[in-house]
Amino acid sequence: MCSCFNTSKDVVISGNTVIAEVGDVEITVDKLLNEVQFLLIKFRVSNKNNLSDNEKMLLKIKALNLIIRNRLLLMEANLNSVSITQEEYDKAFRQIESGYKEDSFWEYMKVRNILPHLWKHRFENNLLINKFINTKFKLKTLGDEKEAKKYYESHKEQFKKSRMLHAIHIMVSTEDETKVVFKAIKSKNKTFSQLARIYSSASEASGGDNLGYFEVDQMPEEFASITKLKKNQISEAIKTPYGYHIFKIIDIKAPKQLSFVESRDAIFEIISRDEQSNVFKKWLIDLKNNSHIIINENVLSKVRL
Repeated sequence: MCSCFNTSKDVVISGNTVIAEVGDVEITVDKLLNEVQFLLIKFRVSNKNNLSDNEKMLLKIKALNLIIRNRLLLMEANLNSVSITQEEYDKAFRQIESGYKEDSFWEYMKVRNILPHLWKHRFENNLLINKFINTKFKLKTLGDEKEAKKYYESHKEQFKKSRMLHAIHIMVSTEDETKVVFKAIKSKNKTFSQLARIYSSASEASGGDNLGYFEVDQMPEEFASITKLKKNQISEAIKTPYGYHIFKIIDIKAPKQLSFVESRDAIFEIISRDEQSNVFKKWLIDLKNNSHIIINENVLSKVRL
């Protein structure tokens, strides 16, 4: 059962004010604001004050819906005795942490005002939810060849590799360090890779910061300017929350249309995941309709971001 509670009475809002109930679990304003903070990162909103009132309201609704959804799924995971082992948690965390130098991941979280214990709790819950979904709604291991070919013919654009760049990269912490790096590059006494081993603080530095090939369409917005570089060109210093980045393009591959054979495994997974998603969405709707959910719209509307 899902219902909304609204009242014309004045409500004094605090962090402990209950904004919704899912079963016997209360969702407070603090929990909502924590979820909003994660959404601001996801949507790359650097200043929430630039959002309109309508955008802020949509953000609050999105955050509350996610909390309710996740709470229901965590309850179902518990009922089905699904849990995350320490080994599973550590393995998943190492995959994330591997892209950062030493404590730079937590430094990035600090810049984004995300407390470590909140991030860890949310990360563990997401792992548990994903494990529950994949356990209850298993992916098909085999696909239908005819169905896959039909999908390929209808979605050929989806199986094109865009232009690919092969880059090496130097990351430093300050603007003054970039000046030192550019001076060393200009001197031509050492190669770019050698300079990366000397100056770069990135995790790839021991390998000369060789980033390998990547598709230009998959580049983060911050690095969009390097897609315009030609072979052997070096970028300007690009500032991000991690530091200052300097790239050198060492090779460029033209766009390529993948054949059906090259795309087949990916198509099987796409079709299987679509089927999983459709079954899961129908199941989730039923779960929500049969759950005790109460939302206090008066509190929701008055929460300030």
